[in-house]
Amino acid sequence: MRTRANDHSGPGGFRPNRRGLLRAGAAAAVAGVAAPALAGCDLFGGPDAPPPPDALTGLLAGTHALVASYDAALAADTTLTALLTPLRDTHKAHAAALEAIMSPKPSPSSFSLPSAAPVDGDRKKILATLRTAEASAAKQAAEACVSTTTVRAVLVGEIAAARATHVEVLA
Repeated sequence: MRTRANDHSGPGGFRPNRRGLLRAGAAAAVAGVAAPALAGCDLFGGPDAPPPPDALTGLLAGTHALVASYDAALAADTTLTALLTPLRDTHKAHAAALEAIMSPKPSPSSFSLPSAAPVDGDRKKILATLRTAEASAAKQAAEACVSTTTVRAVLVGEIAAARATHVEVLA
């Protein structure tokens, strides 16, 4: 025995009334209009913006600059090979270590070749230029070490220490 006037269920189960059907139809119409409008405002996707460059990109560029300077110095004066090759190789290892932890990975073409050490073969001038470049790079690495994350600070600190040591080796 049913006592409510709005109870339209009968022996066959639920039977929708006119008001319920109108509400469902209106909701479907609103959803049909709203979905394309929201899709047009990139709420549901679209191409992602490119990620910002890694904070260590400048340090990596400086490392590539040092490698290029050492290459030019070695080409200018082969008598410096025993002294400069280990220093250059250290910078190459640092570049590889930086590239391994950077996100997004920098493209090799993103680093332009810097001005290199003098190529006139004057040993003192070559060493003085490299010493100046190393001192500047050591300062850059120390600043990057202070401003980077704790995890990255270990590597960047090692790079700063190596560069400071290179200044003394070149003296």
